[in-house]
Amino acid sequence: MEFTKYSSTLLCSIMLSAFLHHSVYGQNSEENEYGSWFVLCGTTKIHKDWSVPAVGILKHNHMVDKYGFFFFRTGASYHISSASTVTGGMALLNSNSYLEQNDVVNTNQIWFYGEYTLKSKIHGQSISQRVRFENRRLIHTEDPKTNNRIRYRLQYVRPLYKDVYLKAFDEVFLNMEGTTFSQNRIFFGVGRQLTKNLKGDIGYFNRRFRNSSENMIRLGLTFQFDLTDNDLAGLPHTDINN
Repeated sequence: MEFTKYSSTLLCSIMLSAFLHHSVYGQNSEENEYGSWFVLCGTTKIHKDWSVPAVGILKHNHMVDKYGFFFFRTGASYHISSASTVTGGMALLNSNSYLEQNDVVNTNQIWFYGEYTLKSKIHGQSISQRVRFENRRLIHTEDPKTNNRIRYRLQYVRPLYKDVYLKAFDEVFLNMEGTTFSQNRIFFGVGRQLTKNLKGDIGYFNRRFRNSSENMIRLGLTFQFDLTDNDLAGLPHTDINN
């Protein structure tokens, strides 16, 4: 009962924060338009203790228009227990920066990362925490700038009806050099178990920076496969996001 009360309070806090972000910072978004954020992610189990994560993200500054970036991440995950996992790997990012109306700069980045995820679950509700270290650097440029940062995400998932669930998370990004605050991400929406190995969710997504904010509709698909099982039975849900 105490856990349920705590979870409900946590969810209300996240949703209230999202509303405040939208109200206070939303006017800084370009023409107050909503962008789109598509995510395909999941894990493939290759051993009783090991799995391979994969995440692909396509972001548009306007709804399915004005390309923002494409991101792909992978690596290897070691499952310490059913509740905790450590992961390491790399990622690639291709992005456009719109300096002026007709001035678009395209850049590429390579990332190296390590993370730790801890999950807890009771009465069907789950809370997961994730801490990630990232080393990011520009490539194919004469000035290969690097950036090190730490991310912390708190996520809450609660069943609503049959295979439909409520999902919310808040993630803060902190730079290890220079200005500490990098950005904050908030999401809340609904999801559904589509098949044994696939689930989808959709909802409101906000990225807040020091002097601006982006409002988006986020659509995510999550897959789970087990190559150690002949019938490819689904894995227990593993929280995977960019």
